[in-house]
Amino acid sequence: ITATCEYWFIQSFDAKLRRWLAVLLIFNWHTLYSGSRTLINTVEYCLTCLTLAVYQNNQKDVDMKKSLQYLPLVGLGFILRPTSALLWAPFCAIDVFNLLRKRRFKTILKWLSLSLAVVVLCVIIDSVFYGSVTITPLNFFIVNVYNNLGVNYGTHPWHWYLSAGLPALLGPLIFPLVVSLTARAPARSNLASREPDRFILPVVFNLVCLSCLPHKEMRFLQSSLPFLFLLIAPTLSKYFTSLQRMLEVIFVVGNVCGALFLSLVHQRGVVDAALFIGSSGAELTIKGEGVELLQLMPCHSTPLYSHIHTNISTRFLECTPNLQNDESYREEADIFYADPESWLQNNFSQDSEKPDLIMYFDVLTPTIKRYLEDYTVCATFFHTMFPEGKVGGHVVIRAKKSLATLACDNRFIDGSPRIFRDIVNIFKAVLKI
Repeated sequence: ITATCEYWFIQSFDAKLRRWLAVLLIFNWHTLYSGSRTLINTVEYCLTCLTLAVYQNNQKDVDMKKSLQYLPLVGLGFILRPTSALLWAPFCAIDVFNLLRKRRFKTILKWLSLSLAVVVLCVIIDSVFYGSVTITPLNFFIVNVYNNLGVNYGTHPWHWYLSAGLPALLGPLIFPLVVSLTARAPARSNLASREPDRFILPVVFNLVCLSCLPHKEMRFLQSSLPFLFLLIAPTLSKYFTSLQRMLEVIFVVGNVCGALFLSLVHQRGVVDAALFIGSSGAELTIKGEGVELLQLMPCHSTPLYSHIHTNISTRFLECTPNLQNDESYREEADIFYADPESWLQNNFSQDSEKPDLIMYFDVLTPTIKRYLEDYTVCATFFHTMFPEGKVGGHVVIRAKKSLATLACDNRFIDGSPRIFRDIVNIFKAVLKI
């Protein structure tokens, strides 16, 4: 789906830009990494590519009868991910204003009606499935803006998207982006030369609005990538052929290596551990079926149903949002990490209540070492070369000594390609020097 939408997007522009747009879109490390992931941000990104393709094709319409043809797709994106409206609000406002000036009221009414129909249809579908009237954008606003529950998952300063988000998302492309923006800064009398400038406003408006919210994530900028590449591609296409080819090779190799590292090496331990529990969890104890697993990790650290696929009772630290606005509310994960031993004693005071298996990051070992005296190590999984805070470099699975079988043999598992580990270890050694 991602590849198809990117193809339509690329084909909607002239041949001069297609080559660089194809390279930028297909080989960007973030799209390589996230393009196949089942995240709503990936769906939003695909819809953005498709909507931009329709928008660009309609720019050739002299009569402006199809100038708002992209609006139904904007409506669909708004229902699926309400923040997508931030990117399209400037275009919609400008196009509607131009149509009003030309008194094209029928065109406005036609496409606005179709967009509203898409929104209403989606609301009806949601309401039928939930059993009550459900307006997703309204719920999104109440939870994420009015109640600001996103702060439960971390906060960042207002400049984070500029100082960290965009540089991480674009990598070395941040430099041609700056060149592209500064080159367009002077006013131009030639309207044709200002053609790419229209893609600046959606990016700026989106960044300003998202920066006002304290909770920020890099994936929130994923749908901005097509707009950003439309700003970068004209600058790169002006370089001489030999330099262009060299830049393409550097960009492709660097981004492919980055995507492979993120997909195959970085933070893979939780996935390997979940697959191991699914395939061998019942063999680690003499109980066989009915094994109980306790995950002592930060919220949303590991996959569960999608990877385990077996009858193993699993308890994990909860981070349920404070929907009741209780001032004394504390997440279970925060309570645990404040005093791990007390939490374990309060929840598993009796030996019969203790779980059969425990999964945790290795940085937790010194804190709960007394509780772990009754457990033996079954397997240790490489997780990341860059441990930070509550997230350690390895994931450990232990089983009760009284129940452990020969399958619980303290093995070390690292499924990442060795070449990546060697390269990163070299870089880490150089940095220490």
